[in-house]
Amino acid sequence: MRHTVTIAGRAVEYDAQWESLTLTGADGTPDALISATAYLAGDPSARPVMFLFNGGPGASSSPLHMSAFGPRRFVTDPVDPLSFGRDHASGRRRVVPNPFCLLDAADLVFIDPVGTGFSRELRQDGAAPYLSVHGDAAATERFIRWWLAEHKRQDSPIYLVGESFGGFRLATMCARITDLDVAGLVFISPMLDASATAPAPGNDLPHVFDLPTMAVAAWVHGRASAGIPDAATVFASAQAFAQSEYLTALHLGSGLPQRDRAAVAERVADLIALPAERVLADDLRVQSETFLRMLLADRGELVGRLDTRITGPMPPEAVDDRPPAADDPALGIGRSNVIHSDALAHYLRSEAEATDDGSYVSLSLELNFAFDWRNDHPKPDFYRNPTANISTLLRERPHARALLIGGYFDLATPLAASVFAIRHCGAPPSRVETLQLTAGHSLADDDTLRTASAALRALIRTTSTGT
Repeated sequence: MRHTVTIAGRAVEYDAQWESLTLTGADGTPDALISATAYLAGDPSARPVMFLFNGGPGASSSPLHMSAFGPRRFVTDPVDPLSFGRDHASGRRRVVPNPFCLLDAADLVFIDPVGTGFSRELRQDGAAPYLSVHGDAAATERFIRWWLAEHKRQDSPIYLVGESFGGFRLATMCARITDLDVAGLVFISPMLDASATAPAPGNDLPHVFDLPTMAVAAWVHGRASAGIPDAATVFASAQAFAQSEYLTALHLGSGLPQRDRAAVAERVADLIALPAERVLADDLRVQSETFLRMLLADRGELVGRLDTRITGPMPPEAVDDRPPAADDPALGIGRSNVIHSDALAHYLRSEAEATDDGSYVSLSLELNFAFDWRNDHPKPDFYRNPTANISTLLRERPHARALLIGGYFDLATPLAASVFAIRHCGAPPSRVETLQLTAGHSLADDDTLRTASAALRALIRTTSTGT
């Protein structure tokens, strides 16, 4: 269907179309349906194509689609675009034109992985092979290749955008798409090196990565770093400590002298506004969930993981078998494990002629709980870090570049962890740009979107000229 959106004062006409692909097994039996919403404007022979997807696993493309870069945007009254659940529960969502849409620079294709959106398994036995690391990546790759062939766009420059676990999916795919004309990779609040960030005994890296974000959270709630004017300064100061004295202290383990242990505990306590006694009791390694529950415990509030600026009433320590992260007030899903969006289903049927008559799954924790993280390639099963594939693709595509975007208030995929993963993947530093934002996990507010969309346009402009 034909529509118009105004971007930077210019009216851009575009077609919106929902498309789906049936995925079949080796015997030709339909396994699953994967779908996407495409927005096409201008002469296709002269335009790049950008494929975008979110993460989870179990998240649809709706945050990037309807809160960030699509031609229409969901808002609420009052505006609270950072949450899935509260928007759905309130019934106060409106669809408005999005001035931060990227259609003036590229055609856009928002992909909903199997199990999200209108994409679903078709086999009754639930044995479709797409709810796994490589099955998920393979399904997304198959859709991209099919879409390019279907629209005769194999010669178009391609940009791939992955947010959260979508960054892990994108890094996994990079090893298999070097034959495509990939011009740019964009990682937004990405999960990348899952081995380095796993909170396992003996792995000190997650504590080094979490500390700067914890410090920013304590600062924004007025509990620490008084007098420092902005989040960037707090983050940089805490990161400098985390990567030096703190990292050395953790590395020494039980060999750290008691006097030094006490001094490090005092410094950590000053940064994250928890008692030094608690830091010592946790062996200098305060878990992120402990921090989120303790920072504002005197007010009976839990601090958000996806966005530490957001708080909510303190939930019980543990309910049923859901992980504590499910109670995140910045996620806002309540007690449901699956969030459906009637508003987005209606939008897709009315504006993109979607033919699916089922419900639109915005977020599924059930899929997340069932996801298979095992490897099916020769690398050791205990090593989960696909970032070397990013370096492989950049070597194969010498004009391609990568852009990493992260927020200071994101404790789900901390900015320090993303920077570490990118800096250790083997990619040439000159071809990787990092954009640090005063944001949480999602790009939602106007200032953040203005900066991020400008960075994506610059990436397209730079790579389209081969410089």
